[in-house]
Amino acid sequence: MNDFVNWWTTWGYNGYLLALLVGLFLAHLILMILRCRVLISKKKPKTIDPVEGVSVIIPCSNKAELLEQNLKAFLEQDYPAYEVIVVDECSEDDTQEILSDWMKKYPHLKMTRIFPETKFRRTKKLAINIGVLAARYDVLLFSEIDCVPATSRWVHAMASYFTPDTAAVIGYSNYPSCQSKGILKGYFRFLWFWKALLLNRGGIYVVGNGTNMGYRKRYYLENRGFTKNTQEYIGYDTDIVKELKGKGSIKVVKEPDTRVFICEEGRRWKDDYAYYYATKQRWPFRALLVSNMDFILETVFYLLAFYFVIKGILSEYCFGIIILTFLIDFIVINIALKHLGQKKLFLTSFAVNTIGFLFKWYYSIYSIFTAKKWR
Repeated sequence: MNDFVNWWTTWGYNGYLLALLVGLFLAHLILMILRCRVLISKKKPKTIDPVEGVSVIIPCSNKAELLEQNLKAFLEQDYPAYEVIVVDECSEDDTQEILSDWMKKYPHLKMTRIFPETKFRRTKKLAINIGVLAARYDVLLFSEIDCVPATSRWVHAMASYFTPDTAAVIGYSNYPSCQSKGILKGYFRFLWFWKALLLNRGGIYVVGNGTNMGYRKRYYLENRGFTKNTQEYIGYDTDIVKELKGKGSIKVVKEPDTRVFICEEGRRWKDDYAYYYATKQRWPFRALLVSNMDFILETVFYLLAFYFVIKGILSEYCFGIIILTFLIDFIVINIALKHLGQKKLFLTSFAVNTIGFLFKWYYSIYSIFTAKKWR
């Protein structure tokens, strides 16, 4: 015992820092295991054999080419009673002509329009509101025209999660893993979904997904839609989740049939990230704390580890623990990627783990300076 006390006193305050380093490593290890367990868990939220009709609502603005390319996947779903409502947001291209041609072939396609001369600064929430009011059914699904369902069972799979106590269902959407140009974008969308799943399991409902989500029409109308904030683009997907959490359960789902693919050429990914961080600024403190816990732990851990390496204090061991942490992250992250149908991204995950904090800071600051674009 005396030997230990003598050994400990020789370290001074570095002894406490070393103990903190070991504690942070163990905390990070446990956190990564728990995060992985949540994602790869085979336990599914309660589902039913869907019997309700479904209304699929797709806003579209000056994307005639994507309309021709992607709308068919929504119109040819394997589900007995559903409709597709395309809300034309002030388009000035061939959107109207293309929709008219599609409606002749598919009677369950409906169209409504916001005319270009409409004097609204933003039309996204207005378009969603118009689509909801035009919907025939209570179960509403939302996506974008630059997306396609992963399978013809998308409507059926998403509808199966609408049990009587369900208020909203949030699905997974990402770029196809076969698109090499979308690797980094896809990796960040994967991390975003993982974060949403973890927050939801922790009872924190602050994240929506405009490319793949659904909620009940009656709850939307009871809550008076976006009347609290109609003129801002921001929050068209997240605000409704926060408002509906009192109406029933919010489910984040990850099964293959519930997924949606995003067409790379039709998505402005920088705006995606800026929008995410701009939305995050409105989260309550608890949500921000839980969301950033892993980032805080990793930052302090690496600062301490490199401090000991630079000081030459147990540098071999500290460098070894850094490498071990990288390996643990690689293994866990790539297991999670595979589980969501994404290909393994060893080099990408390495880059994000080493310099990913720079992206977080960049887009956090970028979203502040571009805040006006969401209003």
